[in-house]
Amino acid sequence: MNDYVNQWHKLILNCSFDNTYKMVWGKALVELSLNVSDDYENDIVVFKFKDIAELCLKYYWNQIIYFNLIQSANIKKPPEIVGITKQLINVYFEKRDSVQPVRFEKIDFDSIGLTNNYFTSVKKIIKTLKQDVCWRFMNLNGNTYEIYQLNRVEGKVYFTKQNAILLKIHNDYLFTLINYRWTQMLEGFNYSPRISRKVRAIDEDKIRRSSLKKFHKYIDLLFKDGIRKCFYCGETIIEKDLSVDHVIPWSYMFSDDLWNLVYCHKGENSEKSNRMPLENDILRLEERNKVLLQEIDNNTKDFDLLQIAIEKDYLKQFWISFKG
Repeated sequence: MNDYVNQWHKLILNCSFDNTYKMVWGKALVELSLNVSDDYENDIVVFKFKDIAELCLKYYWNQIIYFNLIQSANIKKPPEIVGITKQLINVYFEKRDSVQPVRFEKIDFDSIGLTNNYFTSVKKIIKTLKQDVCWRFMNLNGNTYEIYQLNRVEGKVYFTKQNAILLKIHNDYLFTLINYRWTQMLEGFNYSPRISRKVRAIDEDKIRRSSLKKFHKYIDLLFKDGIRKCFYCGETIIEKDLSVDHVIPWSYMFSDDLWNLVYCHKGENSEKSNRMPLENDILRLEERNKVLLQEIDNNTKDFDLLQIAIEKDYLKQFWISFKG
């Protein structure tokens, strides 16, 4: 294993069990590294505390709003970031006059009048990250692992380009390791079943699946000659072998969204199962959605939903999020 990645391995696998702060911090840094390309111009990569805080809020929001998982050993005094997240969730429920859980990625705080509440929450999380988390993450058994540099005054974390690229290259391994350690912690704090699934926001037994046939009329717009083609292999699909597939698996999304649905052969759908798609599939689907938007009646709700998904880059955001 690369020496730098091995340092991350040691820090994640041997950190204390007080709370899950180090997990959200580490996970956020790995997720941000996915945006660093090989042709990045500078030798130093900078991640802002604001971006890290927003990701921490996302992780806690999704775990709390669906499963209300306890994130520390002290039940009477939950971690500050957890309290901040719960407060924002309560404000969201009051605003919507509903306690129906909604994933963080699907919420537009501006459109529902909670912009100030959201940014206030992020600022509070930044303060906690600066005070307690950012520097503690690097410390283990009296040693400090210099895996990044900090400027807590300006709210920035600095990586060498080489190290940021290493995080990106090894993101699958690091995400798995972080989730494993996070699961261990949560199992010590909670009596809730299937913790490992809930860390990845999967609880299939409680979610009902509906027929996807209603989406045929939209996907069919892409095949003006009436010959349906498989998204994955490009071959023609006969009626009895036609299947609608969630490119990002349904077990991750828990919803049916036109921007995530394609035609494929039944056999390919079954074989794909719950595997996450490759980046190339995501890129092709992004282009497909742009074409589909031109074909749909712009006076329909489905047009609006597809347009929003494209504008807000839902596909790429969810894909990156669920890789972790």
